[in-house]
Amino acid sequence: MDRQNLLMKGCLILFNISILFLLPECIFAQEISRADTLSASLVTADERPAAKHTGLVRLDHTLLSQQPSLLGSPDVIKVLQNLSGVSSGMELISGLYVHGGDGSDNLFLLDGVPLYQVSHLAGLFSSFNTDVTKSLDFYKSGFPAHYGGRLSSVVDVTTSEGDKQNFGGSFSIGLIDGRIRFGGPIIKDRLTFDVAVRRTWLDAILASAFAIGNSGNDSKTNGSYSFLDANASVTYYATPSDKVKVRFFGGTDWLRYSDRQLHKFYGTEIYEDESGRGLKMKWGNIAVSSSWEHRISSTSSLDALVYFSRGYSDISYNMRTLDFADDVLTAAFEDDRTSSSTNSSGAKFGYMIELPNNRIRTGLDYQHCRYAPLRQTSSGEGDSEASVYTVSDFMSSDEVAAYVEDRMNYGPFTIDLGFRLNAFFASGKKWLTPQPRLGVSCALAPYMTLKASYTYMVQYTHLLSPMFIDLPTNMWMPSTEKMNPLYSHQAAIGLYSHFSEHWHVDLEGYYKTMDNCAMYSGTTSLFPPITDWEDSFTSGRGRAYGAELEAGYTSEKINATLYYTLSWNKRLFEDMYPEWFFDRFDNRHKLTLMASYRIGGNIDLTASWNWHSGNRVTMPEQGVDEGEGVSLLFPKPYNAKMPDYHRLDLGCNFHKKTRRGNERIWSVNIYNVYCRMNPIMMTFSHQEDGSIAAKTYSMVPIIPSFSYTIKF
Repeated sequence: MDRQNLLMKGCLILFNISILFLLPECIFAQEISRADTLSASLVTADERPAAKHTGLVRLDHTLLSQQPSLLGSPDVIKVLQNLSGVSSGMELISGLYVHGGDGSDNLFLLDGVPLYQVSHLAGLFSSFNTDVTKSLDFYKSGFPAHYGGRLSSVVDVTTSEGDKQNFGGSFSIGLIDGRIRFGGPIIKDRLTFDVAVRRTWLDAILASAFAIGNSGNDSKTNGSYSFLDANASVTYYATPSDKVKVRFFGGTDWLRYSDRQLHKFYGTEIYEDESGRGLKMKWGNIAVSSSWEHRISSTSSLDALVYFSRGYSDISYNMRTLDFADDVLTAAFEDDRTSSSTNSSGAKFGYMIELPNNRIRTGLDYQHCRYAPLRQTSSGEGDSEASVYTVSDFMSSDEVAAYVEDRMNYGPFTIDLGFRLNAFFASGKKWLTPQPRLGVSCALAPYMTLKASYTYMVQYTHLLSPMFIDLPTNMWMPSTEKMNPLYSHQAAIGLYSHFSEHWHVDLEGYYKTMDNCAMYSGTTSLFPPITDWEDSFTSGRGRAYGAELEAGYTSEKINATLYYTLSWNKRLFEDMYPEWFFDRFDNRHKLTLMASYRIGGNIDLTASWNWHSGNRVTMPEQGVDEGEGVSLLFPKPYNAKMPDYHRLDLGCNFHKKTRRGNERIWSVNIYNVYCRMNPIMMTFSHQEDGSIAAKTYSMVPIIPSFSYTIKF
């Protein structure tokens, strides 16, 4: 229990650390009535008329860099959270709950390589550095056949390659972190490089704060948090038809917390020793890849990719206690370590040919994964040998997939016909899953297109997460005989119109079913079990459906967009409750208004307002006094709605050219301008008359931030 309390404190620090050093702790309670949760940014879909898939949004580096930023750093995931059909979950956290998904069913690809740890600081920042993000494809539905392995969305990020002719880069400094990027030719027109590094200096700030707090005390409390990530690429243009790329990504978070007490014992002599406890957490992701792109002719091409990706976490806890009896000082210790890693290596091969009315793409993917959870406890007293207890369950899996896609053009019709066949091997069990994909697009007029799609998806891996927050205690495991893969069917239809070069209106609807959804039903421990972990999860079904509206106006100086979602998200877990109930992030309504205005050529103003229905919580409806205690009556899971969420963000960018011709940018952003204290949790208390009183708690007030960037 002591370890659990310390870990909870560490996770709380992890969530709040970025705002606690700026502002005093601000907890505001209010009666249960109305409240909510969401996020903000400006998003524009690129290549709108040519995008033949439903649910596809394409963003480039320029659009991502222009978004309002929190604490001085633009963030890819927070941009996506503003789109229709996406719930953001808990405020400030980079959650991505797409079309009723649970957050673990999103496929994150960095240059074609899957990532398993995609956030810093418990989700406050994502692992994608916008400085080197060249483009991003985000799919909510209508998934092409070359994507597989997740149910709800695909986030496909491509990084930059470096300029062939000139050196260049940028340097940015924000409120809690700094970023630097540099790239250019190694051999002009033949060999280029691009490198970007991002690091926070919260550890230096916290070290000073704890040093002041510990001054003159025998009790010492220390805490530190930092993260570092780096992207590097080398691109070789071997011939006009051949390009070879090598990519590297590494991101790591560190969290340390300890409280120690110095003791003096007086016996035949004076004994001095220290007791206390400490916590160390380290987690991150490493990805390395090499690819080859070959242009066979003007109508056909070949590509190949080999990669290695490792998501990992390592958590250590130690406690030391002292006992002084009979003039003898005895020290006892307990050390706990929990680690987990997902190591995947794989290869992808693809071939594409363009015919007069067809574009055919086919390929073969292979991936080997090794899952390595470990829990180890050692304890001892005095000079006695430590006793060690170890629990592990190392597993591996192999997955092979073949796919074919054919985009057929017949007058106003475009038909995307795809088929993916997956074979998955793990725990002595085999699954063979055919996955059909179909998309149809019809140009009703030069300015209006009707699109529809159907996709069948399968997910063989499970994220074991006792909580809905992205914590390093979570771990990935493969499907087993007890824990079957997840399946989903999704149909979508939409009407997309461009009435002029300035106005567009898109309307889309979707219906999605999910089988073998997993919900944690074990203890309240932050650590999921390692052995027999399947027994702590119950299986059920899900369904989600809704309508999405996007309307936008774009001109030379003004860019304004409205996103609205009307959705339902339900679950059925018969072992828990015999009927369908709403999911935690069933936000019935969601509205995001965003606008930017360019003043002259030097000043950009941005604004975004976010509102959505409140997240849901499980609350008792009545308490019954049975003499020995009060029994609480719960009608069904997630039966209560928290108050609605709304927030206004403002940003301003000041551009200026230096004497040397470099661009200098000052960015000022204000998060939650009117200081709306949106709830992050709800508690309840039993009243004497048997009724239940509920309160919501908030911790995120107005947050101003700034950053300075110079491009050279």
